[in-house]
Amino acid sequence: MLSKSNYKHNFLLFAFACFSFYTAIAQKDSIEFYNQKISQLKNCPDFSENTPEYIDNLNQLSYYQRLIEQDSMLINSERALELSKQNDYIHGELEALANLASLYLYSGQTDKSIDFSLETIKNPDLKNYPKTEMKVYNILGQGYYLKNDYPSTYTQFLHTLAIAENTNDQFHLFRMNMNLGTIFSRLDDYNEALKYYAIAYKYVKKLNDPTKEAMLLSNMAFLNIELENLEQAKIELDETFALFEKNKQITWLAWTYSTLGLYYLTLNNFDNALVNYQISLDMHDGFNDVKAKADIKYGLGRSYLGLNNLVKAKASINESVTLYASSDYDAGLEKAYRTLYEINKSQDNVTESLKYLELTEKLSNDIFKKNNRRNLTMLNAKLNFEKETENLKAQNEFALNQQRKYVKWSLAGLFTLMVIVFIILKANQREKVLNKKLANQAEILNKNQESLTQINANQDRLFSIVGHDLRGPINSLNDILRLYLEDPEGKVYFEQFAPQLKEDLEQVQFTMDNLLHWGKTQMQGSSINVRSISVKYELDTILQLYRNEVNKKSIVINNQVAANHNVFADQQQFNVIFRNLINNAIKFTPNEGLITISTEIKDKNLVIQVTDTGVGMTEGDIQKLFSNTENFSKYGTNLEKGTGLGLRLVKAMVVKNDGEIIVKSQPNQGSQFIIELPVDIA
Repeated sequence: MLSKSNYKHNFLLFAFACFSFYTAIAQKDSIEFYNQKISQLKNCPDFSENTPEYIDNLNQLSYYQRLIEQDSMLINSERALELSKQNDYIHGELEALANLASLYLYSGQTDKSIDFSLETIKNPDLKNYPKTEMKVYNILGQGYYLKNDYPSTYTQFLHTLAIAENTNDQFHLFRMNMNLGTIFSRLDDYNEALKYYAIAYKYVKKLNDPTKEAMLLSNMAFLNIELENLEQAKIELDETFALFEKNKQITWLAWTYSTLGLYYLTLNNFDNALVNYQISLDMHDGFNDVKAKADIKYGLGRSYLGLNNLVKAKASINESVTLYASSDYDAGLEKAYRTLYEINKSQDNVTESLKYLELTEKLSNDIFKKNNRRNLTMLNAKLNFEKETENLKAQNEFALNQQRKYVKWSLAGLFTLMVIVFIILKANQREKVLNKKLANQAEILNKNQESLTQINANQDRLFSIVGHDLRGPINSLNDILRLYLEDPEGKVYFEQFAPQLKEDLEQVQFTMDNLLHWGKTQMQGSSINVRSISVKYELDTILQLYRNEVNKKSIVINNQVAANHNVFADQQQFNVIFRNLINNAIKFTPNEGLITISTEIKDKNLVIQVTDTGVGMTEGDIQKLFSNTENFSKYGTNLEKGTGLGLRLVKAMVVKNDGEIIVKSQPNQGSQFIIELPVDIA
């Protein structure tokens, strides 16, 4: 009787190791493509190796070199890693580490591959890049598989599948269900294997990729041979051959011939089994897979034995023994020794047959014990994963409940604030917009655990601004109104303090505008209305708003903005950006100072510069300007107050409009704010 329960190990190992790389031809096409892209980048006049675009292309080139240009892959991966670290490019660093883990996996250095995978997983930023995260966990699972650590393999694949489900990644949903089916097929849990293969088949049909469908059919055919569903296996093999021959997938085609050999061997059709094993062996000579070649040699030996060609049978089985021993594959050795026992018994070599029988029984006992331990640890791993999943759900539910409480109190406080602002400023519409946006932000809090901390910090900052910068003018207005109404001379005091009160209320309104827009920027999914904007017209309008402050400090405005310079941006956010920048320039420029506003076109952007001759800032102050963790605010040259909110709002809106902001400043030498926004050439 043919011993085939362990034959599938190397076939299924091949399913993991070869699944993602298709053929050498496809590899060469991709390598050529990314080499050309890198050459084009290097030929650009402003080329720099420090750009994310160059690092990304270097990582892609490295990934496609993992099978046929491994020396070059090592050089490119290490270079990408070095450049990513130099430029604090986290995604590039993670991709480079994943590529190194993949390189060592395919070059047979499994322990080193696992070490690189574990190092990558330690990075807390990995969760921000789900495709890279799935790639790393899949490589780690394959590494554990090669170490015969099936519980760890199972855990890593389940983790990858969970990410794929959360991100609705169709390719990885197919890939991981196929891999999980392969694991359970290896563990003789055929019902579980068929369940995962059925799910994988559903997703591969959505992908509409004949190559991937053929890979799955090849695995399913192998499993059906194990289940003795030979008719179904033959149907799947025929479909697999048709797809692979049409798509020239030589690597998997070789393995499908090996499976067809097993099919005929199961039917005791030894002639056809021999032919297909020999075809597989001839095609397999170009692959560096010791275990797989051992299985083919074993299949040839069984075929020769079925044809009663004992000499060739013994020679092939002995070759498989050597290969199995070199790869420490006990299950393969056990079935090979059992076959040598049968051959020597048929040749009446009693001593040799007894020797191999003894070796067979010893290995069989060892394998039985290992399988029992493995099955127990596999079950334990499954239970632990399910327990962790349930715990995570419970933690998420608890966190959501806590978020709802925080949001409830936050909304209550904010609603009270909105009522006060409504009474004072009669800005009911703006209050409704802010309340709506904050409600949307609160809804996002319910879905995202990590954003809760940031929202709480934003809330604290909001109440701080309201408490320190809005309450004072409001209290002053309340006092002067009460004096006006209750004191006979209240009218005199009212007229005396009204100008200062007017300035305070104008600053309150400006602060409230910033608060409203800042609140809007904190809402995930908030939209912007991009249109063509005349920069000179908008800046002239803003300068007109500040004419009193400019005249009061005798500041000279040097407006060098070209009349024909337009940008693509949200008009409201454009006004908020430059109202804050011009307000700050006026605030920190001393009497009789100079403020210069200029524009120039650079590539596809319009550069708008706001330069003042004010008090300037230290390098440390510049680092704090856009910080989300600490509040930075100073009094102006005439003791004008600030909230520390304006520049963070400016940064958020510039980024939202696909722009960039740069700050240059030195103490007592003024400051320069440089804004780049997409230019409207027309």
